[in-house]
Amino acid sequence: MRGDFHIHTKYSDGRLSVAEVLALTNELDFFSITDHDCLTGSLEAAKLTNKAIIGVELSTEHLTEGIHILGYFPDLSGLKVLNQKLEIQRKHRFERAFKIRDLLKAHFGFEMNMDFVTTVDSVTRGTIATEIVRQGFPYTREYIFKYMIGRGCPAYIPSTKLKTAEGIKLIHQFGGLAILAHPTLLVKVNARAIIAMGVDGLEAVYSKNQIGHQEMFIQMAQEYGLLITAGSDFHFPDDQKHGSVGSVSLEGAHLNEFLEKLKKGNK
Repeated sequence: MRGDFHIHTKYSDGRLSVAEVLALTNELDFFSITDHDCLTGSLEAAKLTNKAIIGVELSTEHLTEGIHILGYFPDLSGLKVLNQKLEIQRKHRFERAFKIRDLLKAHFGFEMNMDFVTTVDSVTRGTIATEIVRQGFPYTREYIFKYMIGRGCPAYIPSTKLKTAEGIKLIHQFGGLAILAHPTLLVKVNARAIIAMGVDGLEAVYSKNQIGHQEMFIQMAQEYGLLITAGSDFHFPDDQKHGSVGSVSLEGAHLNEFLEKLKKGNK
């Protein structure tokens, strides 16, 4: 059996609908849609197939670094309330999108049509980059992030984030498992600092791991008795920054351990 537990849809910064993502999961036995601060796509998938694990990717912050925490839930209990709590995060993202629009106009001389914000649940910088390209402005996504909306760029505005410890606590409050997403991407913060906050596992198997990092993070998870998960971080086909659906997967004992722990949840 195989599972890919980190997939995005149009509800955040992916490009495909839930149905289109589902069509790509034929080689998987389990998968999870984990949109940014948004459960809508994951709940939709759970209604369509029993292969779908309900999930979310929370945007949090520790020591000024963005830390993504994946949350996985055994059932629907209380998730309507959780989604309402996440609405605060999504509202901040919505407001930020218009501020970024204004900065792009001031610094780069073009004005985006903002109608797209009504078609997604969570407006990320990735969503904005995709829209700039789609609306015909002469820039690539790579250029947009590197020179326009990336950290330190003229139109960069950080999102309002939960503190990492608060995000972990929130997932646990609703019976979920909290997993540190893509620890290979951490810059200033050591994964052990996040482990100390009470995460249940590490996304040690990741589509864009640095050389040697998969083995290192598997060993770290085992050292602390934590779960090991796997995720492609799929956003859209031919995306060079992330993996394709099922490009990496959780298998064997690690998959069985994750599924067994998920059944019990954190209640």
